[in-house]
Formats: sequence, structure tokens, C-alpha cells
Amino acid sequence: MLAHILSLLAHAIDPPIAPYNPSIRSGDRSVQLVKQQNSAIEQLLSTNECEGCNLENADLQGAKLRGAKLRGANMRNADLSYANLENADLENTNLENANLASSNLRGAKLENSYLRSVDLDNANLSNANLEKVNLENANLEGSSLRGAKLDTAYLRGVNFRDADLQLAILENANLQDANFQRAILRDAVLDDAYLGNTNLRNADLRNASLQDANLQGAKLAGTNLRGADLKGVYLPDGMRND
Repeated sequence: MLAHILSLLAHAIDPPIAPYNPSIRSGDRSVQLVKQQNSAIEQLLSTNECEGCNLENADLQGAKLRGAKLRGANMRNADLSYANLENADLENTNLENANLASSNLRGAKLENSYLRSVDLDNANLSNANLEKVNLENANLEGSSLRGAKLDTAYLRGVNFRDADLQLAILENANLQDANFQRAILRDAVLDDAYLGNTNLRNADLRNASLQDANLQGAKLAGTNLRGADLKGVYLPDGMRND
């Protein structure tokens, strides 16, 4: 009897440690992550600043973020459709698979950002800085990129169908397998750009500069090249135009 009482007292003073339960700890981490993301969204909407924040999967549809400071943020899979991001600083951001359809990114800074497979359908990117961005397989159908800077950008497989790229700078860009069908590239600069197997059917390239560009395998049926500078261009058949 005495031994039993002593055993109970020992457990009361120093209760046995509960067995390790990884599912509970994992759940706690998930809850903590959700709280951090909600806090980041609140911070962004109240201060218009959230540099380096984790906004992955964030719902920011239609958000008013004009001039927002989001440099270095993680916005992978975020919904920013119809959002106003005019003149926003999005340099070095991760926007992979994000939804930016019909968004306003006029004058936005997106240098060195990762936008692989992003949806920019009918978005306004006029005068935006997209130097050295990765837009592989992105959708920019019907978007406006008038005067946009896309120097040295990785644009392989991008859908620019019916897009307006008048006066855009695409110097030294990789445009392999891109679709420019019916796109407006009037007065655009594509010097030293790689356009291998690019679809340029019925595109408007009047007065565009394509010096030393590579058009091997490109589809040019119906393309308007009137007044275009084709000096040093590698033609679709591999011959160089001197």
C-alpha cells in the first residue's frame, strides 16, 4: 500500500513525458505559417510595404497596391488578378504560377524576378522594367507591353499572342518557341535576340530593329517587316542577311 502511494506521488511531481507525435508538431508549424502569412497580408494592405515577405498563395485579388514595396517577396501561386500594382517595386520577387490576369503593372519594377508560368493575360505592363526576368511558359496574351524593357530576359515559350509590344526593348532576349501571332512589335528593338522556332505569323514588325537576331526556324507567314532593320539577321533557313 505504501509503495503504491509513493508511486503516485512520484508521478505527480514528475509526470511521464508524452510520446513524440510528429503530426501535432507538423500541424503547429502549418498553423504558425498561416498566421505569419495573414500577418504579412495585413501589413501589406495597411502599410503598402512588405519587402521579403512570404505571401505564397495569398489572395490579393483586386488589391490596391499602387507603388507598393515588395522587393524580394515570395508571391508564388498568389492571386493578384485585377490588382493595381502600378509603379510597384517587385524586383527579385518570386511570382511563379501567380495569377496576374487583368492586373495593372504599368511602370512596375520587376528586374531579376522569377515569373515562370505566370498568368498575365490582358495585363498592363506598359513601361514596366522586366530586365533579366524569367517568364518561361508565361501567358501574356492580349497584354500591353508598350515601351517595356525586357533586355536579356528569358522568354522561352511565352504566349504573346495579340499582345502590344510597340517600342518594347527585347535586346539579347531568349524568345525561343515564343508565340507572337498577330502581336504588335512596331519600332521594337530585338537586336541580338534569339527567336528560334518563334511564331511571328501576321505580326507587325514595321520599323523594328533586328540586327544580328537569330530567326532560324521562325514562322514568318504574313509578318509585316516593312522598314525593319535586318542587318546581320540569321534567316529562318539559317542563311545570314548581310
